[in-house]
Parts: sequence; C-alpha cells; structure tokens
Amino acid sequence: MTAGRRIFLNIRALGLARIATLLSGLITTAWTARALGPDGFGVLGFGTSMLAYAALFVNLGLSTYAVREIARDREKATDLADHVLTLRMLLAVLVGGLYALFVLQLDKSALVKAVLLVQAVQLLGNALLLDFVYQATERMSVIAVREIGTSLGNMVAVLALVRGPDDLAVAAGITAISFVINAALMLARFSRDFRMPRPRVDLAKWRAILKTSAPMAVSVFAWALFSHLDLVMLGFMAPQTEVGWYAAVTKLLVLSLTAGNIILSAFMPQLAAAYGDREAMRARMRDYAATILSIGGLIAAGGFTLAPAILGTVFGPAYAPAADTLRLLMIAVAIVHINLTMGNPLLVWHRQTGYMTAILIGGLTNAALNLILIPRYGIEGSAMATIIAELTAMTGLAWLHRREVGQLYLGIAARAALCAALAMGATLGLTQALPDLMAPAHPLPALLIGGSVLIAVYALAALLTGLVRPSRLRRLIVAAA
Repeated sequence: MTAGRRIFLNIRALGLARIATLLSGLITTAWTARALGPDGFGVLGFGTSMLAYAALFVNLGLSTYAVREIARDREKATDLADHVLTLRMLLAVLVGGLYALFVLQLDKSALVKAVLLVQAVQLLGNALLLDFVYQATERMSVIAVREIGTSLGNMVAVLALVRGPDDLAVAAGITAISFVINAALMLARFSRDFRMPRPRVDLAKWRAILKTSAPMAVSVFAWALFSHLDLVMLGFMAPQTEVGWYAAVTKLLVLSLTAGNIILSAFMPQLAAAYGDREAMRARMRDYAATILSIGGLIAAGGFTLAPAILGTVFGPAYAPAADTLRLLMIAVAIVHINLTMGNPLLVWHRQTGYMTAILIGGLTNAALNLILIPRYGIEGSAMATIIAELTAMTGLAWLHRREVGQLYLGIAARAALCAALAMGATLGLTQALPDLMAPAHPLPALLIGGSVLIAVYALAALLTGLVRPSRLRRLIVAAA
C-alpha cells in the first residue's frame, strides 16, 4: 500500500470516529452544561484542567517517543509497550497520591474536593492507554472503534444519570470510569494483536527512554499552559459562573481542534518516516499544510461568525455572555492550526528541544498575561492572553521549521485567510439581510442557515483560489511511498 493511501485511510478511519465522538460529545456536553448550570459545569471544567497537569507527569512524553520509535521499527512495539506501561503505572500511583494530598489542602468546599478526587481515577486510564502503538503502526481503525464505543457509552450514561446540579459528582464519576474502560478495551485488543503486556523493570532502559522523552514532556507541559492554565487560574480568581462560561467555550475550542488532530495523527507516521530525505519531507509537508490549514480556516471562520448561535444551540441562553470570549478563542484556533502545521512535525524530526523552547516561552507568556488580564477583563482577558501566547510560540516554531525544510507555506495560509474572509463576509451579509431569522433568539436556525452559507462560500473560494486542488487530493491517495 502506498504512503498516500495509508494516510487517506487513516484520515478516513479517524474522521468517521471523530464525527461520531464529536456528535455524541456535543450531546453529552450540552446535556451536562444545561443540567448542572454554569456553576456546576465550572467545577467540572476546573477539575478537568487541574487533572490535565497531573496527567502530564504520568505520561512524561512517553507516548510521543513511542510513536516515533515504533514508526521507524515496528519490531519494537511490544518491548516499548511493556516499558511504557510499567513506567506510567508507577508514575500514576505516585502522582495520584500527591494530587490527592494537594486537593485535600485546597480552600474549596467538600463537594468540589470530592469531584476533583473522583476525576483523579482518570490517571489510571491514562497510564494504561495503548493508542500510541496503533498510531505508530498506522492502524487508526482500532483507535476509531474504541473511541466510538466509549463516547457513545459515556453519552448514554450521562443522559440516564445526570439530571440536575445535585448530580455533579455522578457526572465526574462517569467520565472517570469511561477512561478506565477505554484502557481495558485497548489492553484486550493489544493482547489479541500482539500479546499481553508484561511489567518490565530495566533502570538503564528507563533512563535512556526518559532522557529522550523529557524534552517532549516539557513541550507538552508548556502546551498545557495554553490549554488548561487559563481555566485553572480562573477557578481561583473569578466567580464560579464565569468559570462555567469559560469551561463551555473551552469545550468548543477543544472540539474545534478535532479535525486538525485527526489530520496530525494520520500524517505523523509518514512525516516521521520521511525524516532524513529533505525532498520527501517537503513533499509530505506541503500536503499536510494544505490539508490542515484548509480545515483550520473554515473552522475558525465559522466559530467567529456564528459564536452566539453556537452557544445558544449547544449550551442555552445561560451561556450567552461568553459569545465575545468564543470569538476571541476562534482567532486563537486559527493560530493553533498554523502551529500544528509548523510545530508538531519537529517532534518526529529530532527537533524536540527547539520545539520545547518555543512552546515553553509561549506558555510562560500565557501564564504572565493571565495574571495581568484576568483581574481586569475576566474571561475575555484570558482569551486575549491565549491569542498573544499562541502568536509568541508561532514566531519560534516558524523559525525552526524554516531551518529544517526551507519553507513556511505562506501562500497556503494566505489563501486560507482569503477564503475565510469571503465566507465570513457572506454570512454576516446574510445576518444583515435576514435579521429576524438570524437573531440570537433563534440560535438553531441561525446556525444551520448561517453555517450552510459559510461552508458553501468557503468551499467555492477554496476551489477557485487553489487552496483545495483535486490533483492534490488524488496525490494524497495514490502518492508512492
């Protein structure tokens, strides 16, 4: 099978899975946000962001390291899986204990502490998850089936058991248990495809692995400064209702990056395999950049233009005050797709230290700006900090990427921006022409009609400007390995 065909099939498998998980995730999130209200939903969001930092110390960049190594030599899959799982289980026990002690010392209510401790069960699931093996061996359909089953099960449980603010701890428990079920299903599949993982203790091997994965871990930690620090800081510095609003828009931010992460996961093994052949690297990168920037431009344009309708449809009128914050974060989404284009390939090209430095500088910028802007501007200040921090990281990543392959895809980015501007203009014109139909009081019709117009105009502009080329799509499917 050709390299391009493998990429296409991986995108298709992950795409179908993510569509299913996206739809079920939207239903789950909307139901939970409405049932718990902004205050309760804010507690869940605060706990999720707190736990994300603990999970980083469980993984320590080991998954990214394993993907890179297994993609180059698939005979290493079982051996690396043994070492990675053993290391992560030990780390989960240590980190989980420290996290529990930290939670018990917080100046929070007993209910909030209980929710945070229930969510900590997710650390066990994170430690045992074996997605990295199937990503590295380009068997994304395995990951896809597991994701679909888990997301649907989570949705059914939430719809059945979460009815009001009193079910906050139940909502946290459902998510935590789903992580453990995730891991158990993947262990069963791995045992069938390879063999049952075995605990392995080899201190010399662990030192070698951690020495290489450490810069990747620091990079991921720095990335978490973008993704979760704002919500954590808001949890300590802002009213709980505002935290709930921000948790809602953060959920939409994560969902808006789903397509980009699918593309990244599908291309990553081929980008890793191309390392050492500059022409192959450049060819793969042009296809990758065109694909991910096209998607990023469409998503950012839609989220910015239709922010009130999206919030009203998904979360209800209680979350309407977060519309401007969502618009600001959609600007950040556009920049994130650029950073995914230029930054993440560096991790599989042995440039993890440079990537780590750029992301760490951006993350520290985000932390400093949150301290300054949250007290003054609340959740909108936090969103502005995210934009500036992403731009800061982008500067460093662009410099590193150009040194590596000698190109920055400015033409592709400019065409994506033009298509986004035309689509936004058409949608805003429709809003002016049909003010009653597109009013915030009717969020679902506004979203459906406005979204249809935006997608149609963007697609037409993408074809006319050459952003999307049929020849490139054909090459993606049939390109020789």
